[in-house]
Amino acid sequence: MRPLSVVYRELVLGGHLLALGTASIAGAAAYLFGRSPTVVLLVMAYLFSFGAYMMNRSAEMDQDLASHPERTSYLAKRRRVLPAVVAASFLVGYALAATVSLIFFVALLVPLALSLLYSVGSKRLVGVIGTTKLKQKLLLKNVSIAFGWSLIPILVGLYFGGFDAPLLLLGPFIFLRLMTNTIVFDIRDAEGDRENAVKTLPTELGVARSFDVVGAIDALSAAYLVALLVVGLVPSFALTLILLPIYSAIYRGFAMQSNANLGFICDVVADAEYILWGPLIYIGKLLI
Repeated sequence: MRPLSVVYRELVLGGHLLALGTASIAGAAAYLFGRSPTVVLLVMAYLFSFGAYMMNRSAEMDQDLASHPERTSYLAKRRRVLPAVVAASFLVGYALAATVSLIFFVALLVPLALSLLYSVGSKRLVGVIGTTKLKQKLLLKNVSIAFGWSLIPILVGLYFGGFDAPLLLLGPFIFLRLMTNTIVFDIRDAEGDRENAVKTLPTELGVARSFDVVGAIDALSAAYLVALLVVGLVPSFALTLILLPIYSAIYRGFAMQSNANLGFICDVVADAEYILWGPLIYIGKLLI
């Protein structure tokens, strides 16, 4: 196997692309707050995202076999060590967080709790939502993922020891962007979700209507950002983030084609949107 192919498979199938994207969003939030992202901040963002991803992959490897045979086969080779990888990611992440502040350390327990309730679940959830895992409830899967990522600006504020309006107002925009991404992934996973009795928008509404919902959320996220810019609640250089819903609309158009390679679109193109956050904000600061 060629070296580039090995790197590509590890980057995409190994969960690193998503983790790097999370670090990029954290960097974007720091720039919007008027700070330069530190190495410690970016490493923590990477580790917590990577740990959460590996936790989910480890917990659902058997269920993923039908809908993600390539990824499952790739990760199955390290199945025995995945729990250790998850533990190491979170332990190192929390060790770094402990050097920042106690409140920052405690706040980071929220993403861990969400990851556990999403991937592992708890019988106590049955009395609240009727299922043992967050992902088994219609839309709650998408909302829980989007909510977890929308906490990044708050965590960045706690890391630097302060908050301002632009930083906090970034949260809803992140939430909307993650909602579109997770629904597109649900469209790709519709067959496997039906087999595993997981209710999602595509399994309940169908693919066409789900794409309509994604389009509506794309438009809403763009309108939200424009409104913030017009009112002056975020710096003008944040205008570059308008390219994110445009990027989403473009790959959604390709995903709607009958011969679309949804695996590549989701695992590479869609997840690559997160990588764009930091560079777009940084370019905006230089040019606007």
